Amino acid sequence: MQASIIIRAYNAEETLRRALASALTQDTSKESYEIVVVDDGSTDATASVVRSFTDERIRLIQQENRGLTGASNTGVKESRGDIVLFLDADDEILPAAISLFTRTFKHKRIDCAYGNYFEEYEGSRKLEEPSDPFKALNGAYAWRRSSLLREQGFSGDTIFPEYEILLRTWDRWQIMHVAEPVFIYSRSRESLTGSTDRVAGSLQKLRDMYPDRIEEIRKIRSYALE
Repeated sequence: MQASIIIRAYNAEETLRRALASALTQDTSKESYEIVVVDDGSTDATASVVRSFTDERIRLIQQENRGLTGASNTGVKESRGDIVLFLDADDEILPAAISLFTRTFKHKRIDCAYGNYFEEYEGSRKLEEPSDPFKALNGAYAWRRSSLLREQGFSGDTIFPEYEILLRTWDRWQIMHVAEPVFIYSRSRESLTGSTDRVAGSLQKLRDMYPDRIEEIRKIRSYALE
């Protein structure tokens, strides 16, 4: 199987349907990818939303709450695709994402790739073209699953497992930029990155974990809302 789209969901009943619908519209064959939803201890109707879809590409994994890192690692472990993409439950993946990344990962040495994305906030949309991997967002990355498994997955208790593994592997992994948009980032004050304190706390944890990567951590894009 070429790819797995992993959706980490916690009390996501209000937005998950939209995310799943977008994941089902990839412009590649149905047999080439799957959608793995990790229900991370939700107490709402998240699981019911997933079960309302009858498409065989969708698989539901339920677990006790383990946070973003734990849900990410569960998704990687349970997935079957050579490439894994993470989609937050309140975002949308664009139809060409898997096709674009599949072509990129034909380069056998590539461990990770990241694309452009649209950012939506309060009715406006703009195209973001990150100049550096740390300027990208979770939904903009694709990962070679075997590379993630060799690193034993993500680690640390932050809301940014993607930055954690990039910092850990910065001098070893090969990373490529895809100059096309791959997802839509829906900004919200209610999301994890909408909390200034939560973002600041996670960035501090990254600085504590990787004191020799301060310059890279400074490149991480701002999540401040106007």
